Amino acid sequence: MTLLLVKDSTNSKLKELECNASGLLKTTTADVSALATDATLSSMNGKVTTCDTSSISGIVSVSAVSGDVSVTASALPLPTGASTSANQSTGNTSLATLAGCVSANKVAVSSSAPTLTVTDAYLWGSASGSESVLNELDSFSDSVDVSSYNKISIYGSTSYLSDEFEIQVSHDDTNWFELTEKFVNVDYASGQFGLTIDPAFTYIRMKKIGTGMAATSDSLWAICSGRK
Repeated sequence: MTLLLVKDSTNSKLKELECNASGLLKTTTADVSALATDATLSSMNGKVTTCDTSSISGIVSVSAVSGDVSVTASALPLPTGASTSANQSTGNTSLATLAGCVSANKVAVSSSAPTLTVTDAYLWGSASGSESVLNELDSFSDSVDVSSYNKISIYGSTSYLSDEFEIQVSHDDTNWFELTEKFVNVDYASGQFGLTIDPAFTYIRMKKIGTGMAATSDSLWAICSGRK
């Protein structure tokens, strides 16, 4: 049998070590200041869990990470509004078709907005003044090719406030037809008139309906302005 003695630092005496019935060393106090506390262990456990490399299901949030984070997955959800590969392929196909149309001069593309121009043509009269038109029989103005215009206006003035006009159109500048839905109303105070038309035809002219009054005439001035 071996007797173990220890020195008691409080009174510098020797004491015998004793064990309990389970063979464990009996002690009244022990210095545990250096042992890990429960809070310390919990903190360590959190760090270990964070670094766990085993399979994790659900959503894993990663923030304040310096460097790259490697992710391996068979499929990942797309953010809301993100384009799929199929949508990108469809878009590329459409762009390729448009590029082909541009190359074939089927679609005009300009880096700057086109400048709209207006062209004027005289139906009756000229820049120097009005034209004298007889009243006895029907009279016809000059014709204007408006096939390149997207909108035209016809306007002018007459010295006879009761004049009646028709708008006539043609596809060949030979056969003429009345544009029955358009009426030229002369202002009884000023003798002026005007209207705007979307030209779905090639040529246009004005017809002045005769009054049957021989040896009389009106001073007419009419302009056709077209916007390209």
